[in-house]
Amino acid sequence: MATSRELEHAALEWTRAELVRIWAELKLGNRIPGWDPGRAFEYLVIRAFHLEAPTDTRWPYIVTIPRQRLGSVEQIDGIVYVDGVAFLIESKARDEPTAIDAIAKLRFRLEGRPPGTMGLLFSLRDYTTATELFAQFAVPLNVLLWSAGDLDKALEHGTMISSLRDKYRHAVEQGWAYHTL
Repeated sequence: MATSRELEHAALEWTRAELVRIWAELKLGNRIPGWDPGRAFEYLVIRAFHLEAPTDTRWPYIVTIPRQRLGSVEQIDGIVYVDGVAFLIESKARDEPTAIDAIAKLRFRLEGRPPGTMGLLFSLRDYTTATELFAQFAVPLNVLLWSAGDLDKALEHGTMISSLRDKYRHAVEQGWAYHTL
């Protein structure tokens, strides 16, 4: 199994065209040679942001608490910093729509971060109705949902950051966690 550093180096080689091709394969349920499907999706999302803002992304990593000897306490799929806001990323490459547990876990992780930290939830197969409703009505509104269609558009046009700004602006102005691009 490849290390996180090895996966990062491999993902750094992906061009925008390769991201679009890999995304198409993942949507079809095809495996990417050398990659677990969930990991390929995680790194695809970060690489898409990284192509636009290389210094404002953080690749997937494990949070550990060595002083208490607890070891690994959470796995973060990545972070992107845009316009002074930190966005913790969670990517779900499941065969079915992403269920409410994914957003609940992401919201729990956000509770341990500074106020104003937002979450981005990416789903290969979109969301259950319960997930959409929970994202919409949970207070505070701190998680924005990205559908497969949103990712289609942002990857194709190389507009991950402007798409994020659009989603964030819509959340601020309209109070909606799930704004489609």
